Amino acid sequence: NYSGAIVPPNTAMRTFLTAFCLLLSVAASAAPAPYYRWQSIVDGTVICRQTSPGEGWQRLDDQPFRDLNCSMPAARVDRPSGVPGFRPQPGR
Repeated sequence: NYSGAIVPPNTAMRTFLTAFCLLLSVAASAAPAPYYRWQSIVDGTVICRQTSPGEGWQRLDDQPFRDLNCSMPAARVDRPSGVPGFRPQPGR
């Protein structure tokens, strides 16, 4: 009795659930993007945004912030010497 399935249904479902759980764990560990101060080239106005507001704006400095008022600096993580391949995440 051939059902036409290449993979038994239980194996396919297990594979799907495993992949789904891995995807959820990666998504749950994602951090929000840091905010930066942007200055208008035209009139010098300074605003706080995660991304560039567009043409005519330049990033004021490389200091990331955790809040939309740019009042809480994001903690910097220095590279630990004992952990090979360690890369700190921006904004954490």
